[in-house]
Amino acid sequence: MDKTDRKKIRITKYLLVLFLTIIIFSAGIAVGSYTTNRKFNQVDLLEQELRTQTLAIETQFLILAENPCEAINYTPFTEELFTISEKLGYMEDLLGKKDVNVLRLKEYYSLLQIRHWLLMKKANSQCGQNNILILYFYSNLGDCSKCEEQGYVLTRIHKDYENVKVYAFDINIHNPATDTIQSTYIARNKTAPILIINEKTYYGFKDKAEIEEILADIQREWFKSNN
Repeated sequence: MDKTDRKKIRITKYLLVLFLTIIIFSAGIAVGSYTTNRKFNQVDLLEQELRTQTLAIETQFLILAENPCEAINYTPFTEELFTISEKLGYMEDLLGKKDVNVLRLKEYYSLLQIRHWLLMKKANSQCGQNNILILYFYSNLGDCSKCEEQGYVLTRIHKDYENVKVYAFDINIHNPATDTIQSTYIARNKTAPILIINEKTYYGFKDKAEIEEILADIQREWFKSNN
């Protein structure tokens, strides 16, 4: 084999390698583009679903506010709020904690929670009920090492105690409503996790046993005042 033939073989190999590289690179771009488009389509559908669901809950609120004593027994209302919270957490994982759409939906969801909280307070005072209301302020910006664990504890409490309602608020989202709650119940410069249980404030992480002890004290006080 002369030099010319060897040179042709080398060129052919180089061209083959180049061709295969281009194919692999193009396939990678195509797969990446498909995955990205699918992700954004999924997010768009989820966002539309969340907007529809929050609008439905707001309408439910207007209906139930006419008779708060009936609202106490309307379990789907509370469960739908909890479902939206889980979906928002999923969106946050997909798009990031600082995504504009996520923050906007979280702010609106916070307002829905406050309205439900006020409705339950009204129901307690007017209907002789003992719903225990927990406002949970958290931060997910990396400055609260116990917030995720506190969230798990409260999820367990929510599932184990039918008369306990849990409302979670991002302490870094500000609007007149959430700011009013913070200024009323939370001392300045206090950091998450923070629990407000029946309008009494608790700072720092609380495990399940500690929260259950607080709940038991509330139950005892309620029975004393109603018997």
